[in-house]
Amino acid sequence: MKIIFVCTGNTCRSPIAESIATVLLPNDSIQSRGLFAMNGQSITPEALEVILENNLPEPSVSQIFSQDDLKSDLILTMTNNHKRQLISQYGTEYPIYTLCEYVSETGEIGDPFGGSIDTYRHTFNQLYSLINKLKHEE
Repeated sequence: MKIIFVCTGNTCRSPIAESIATVLLPNDSIQSRGLFAMNGQSITPEALEVILENNLPEPSVSQIFSQDDLKSDLILTMTNNHKRQLISQYGTEYPIYTLCEYVSETGEIGDPFGGSIDTYRHTFNQLYSLINKLKHEE
C-alpha cells in the first residue's frame, strides 16, 4: 500500500510520521508531503533530533503535495484543515482522512514548529501511538 502523510510545511509532523511508518509498516511505500512545502527544504533540527534519538531513518527532503500524490492508496493528514484543503482542491473521490480519524481517534496532531524539543517529543509520541494503531488496522 502507498501511504502519504501530509502536514503544512513537510518539515515537522509528516516527516516524523514518515520515519515512524517506514519502520512500523515495512511492507508499505511511505512518503510525506506538505501543502505549502518548499521542495528540497530540510526538516527542522528538532524533528531530526527526535527521529535520530529513536533510531529511525531520516525522512526524505520536503516536497509539496501534487496531483500525482492522489494515486496513493491512503492520504493521511495531520489536521482537519489539511483534509479540507485537499478535498476542496481535488474533490472527495480520493482516500483522504486525518490520521486520527482513520484510526478511530478524535483530535488532531498539533504543529510543534517553533516549540521546544519536549514539544517535538510529545508530537513524536502521539504520532507513534497513532501509527502503531494504523499498523493493526491493515
